Amino acid sequence: MSEPTDREQLKRDLSEALSAIQRDHDVVGLDALAGSLSTLGPTYAFHGRLIPSALAPTPRQYSALIWNLVQVLDKLERDVTR
Repeated sequence: MSEPTDREQLKRDLSEALSAIQRDHDVVGLDALAGSLSTLGPTYAFHGRLIPSALAPTPRQYSALIWNLVQVLDKLERDVTR
């Protein structure tokens, strides 16, 4: 059985990923973070499914990635559980 996701660590990791995308268009590790979102329930899993699809196209859909990360960070900040 997997360990529960540390929401505070996830917030920090997502914030760092958002900064890296905005600064350098760096998406390294974002696929793993997207996978972590699925463990937090359907609201977060939705974004977890959208992020890999935004990673796939060339050129990447950076605005979609940024939008998803901002939405997830907002929900984590407000402690949305559903």
